[in-house]
Order: sequence, then structure tokens, then C-alpha cells
Amino acid sequence: MTKKTLMTVLLSAFASLLVFVLLGWLSFNNGWIQFGGVDGPTPEEALSKKKLSTENANFVCEVMVSMPRGDLQAEPDVYSDVVVVGLDYTQKAGWYQGQFSISESRKGSMVLQGSKAVVSRPAMFQRFGEMIIGEDFTFDRSDGAFVQTLTFKGGKRRHILKGTCAKMSAAPF
Repeated sequence: MTKKTLMTVLLSAFASLLVFVLLGWLSFNNGWIQFGGVDGPTPEEALSKKKLSTENANFVCEVMVSMPRGDLQAEPDVYSDVVVVGLDYTQKAGWYQGQFSISESRKGSMVLQGSKAVVSRPAMFQRFGEMIIGEDFTFDRSDGAFVQTLTFKGGKRRHILKGTCAKMSAAPF
């Protein structure tokens, strides 16, 4: 190979490399190619934000009911049931359907404590030989855990419903 041929090959290689680098820089600068992935949340962050969403939503919950028989000292009836829970972040209120429900027409006030929504309202009725002075439920937005509690005069508290909820979606029809 002659010196002139070698110089031509090297200049051609250098020019080709320069054109390749320039095209790569222009492509990167215009956003046509990216290195290191797309900017945005990781899948875990996206899931976490979705769970902690503050959109008004309804949830369907599969719960175990522990209903006292007669009085609070008697062995409770335990059975499974399905209830619907609603959270309204704009009104800071919530409701659920059940035997001792905080209904849609008489919502309870909601306070957020981290990932938990705590919904409560005062009550005044007699049941199980005791005066019930408050109803509340907690809904953990991170794992769907639902617990409904009655508060009795004198400070006694009793969990009636415990279960897990999932967001309701609209039917495709």
C-alpha cells in the first residue's frame, strides 16, 4: 500500500467518523435518541402514586364480619360479605355500605394520615346492650386494607368488619 493510498483511507475513515459523531450528536440533541432510559417515574413510583391517588373513587371490599350476638361478651357470628366504600377527596368525606354504615346520604368526615383515610362520624344509638357513640372506618390506600369500628360509651371499641378492597372499574358495556 502506498503512502498516498494510506492517507486517503485514514482521511476517509476520519471524515466518516466525524459525520457519524455529528449525526449522533444532532439526534441526541433533538431527542430522537436517548441514553439511560426515559425521564419519568420508575414503575414502583408510578404504582405508589396510583395507590396514593387523591381521585374520588369507589372500592369493592371483601370483608369478614364479626357481629356480636345479644351483647358484646357473647361469641360473635363470623361470616364473609362484600361492601362498597367511597372516598370523596374534594368534600373530605367517605362512606361505606354495611349493617352499621356511614351511608352516601350521611357521609362521615375524612382525615388522611399518611396512606390511611380515616372516616368517622358521631352516633347515638343502643345496640348489644350498650350505647354506640361513634362509627369509623379506615381504608389504607397503599394495600386496600379496610377496618370498620364501633365506639361504645365508656371508650370500648369493637371491630365489626375487616377486609381488603380493590378499586371498582366501569363495566365495558
